[in-house]
Amino acid sequence: MGNHFIFSDLIKRYSVDFTLLIPSEEGSYDDLGEWVPPKPTKSDERGAIVPLQSQLVYQSGGRLTSMDRQLFIKNEIPLKAQVIFDGATFDVEAMTPYGTYADFNSYILKAVINSDGLQQHNTNSLGTD
Repeated sequence: MGNHFIFSDLIKRYSVDFTLLIPSEEGSYDDLGEWVPPKPTKSDERGAIVPLQSQLVYQSGGRLTSMDRQLFIKNEIPLKAQVIFDGATFDVEAMTPYGTYADFNSYILKAVINSDGLQQHNTNSLGTD
């Protein structure tokens, strides 16, 4: 298998708790024929969530901001999932798979911004309890 770098101890040292919301593909219709949107699957996870490097923000041409984050985790997370961390909501936007030569994956977490230009903070359980 060649060189395989082990980063799990380092990631574990800097890991924090966060909530992962994985969107469901299927909605349904209720008894009155009204569409009921799917509820996301909610799970508690741990990973290292860090601010983006200034160079990455600069090179993105304005697409990424200082409010966005990078997640390092052993598990695979589907794109379009959401991460709730420290009261803020982030969309899982991009993945860099390091699995060929290391034991983790890296994800770009894009901050969810409301219509006022402020970072959206999660204040409810999204009905997933």
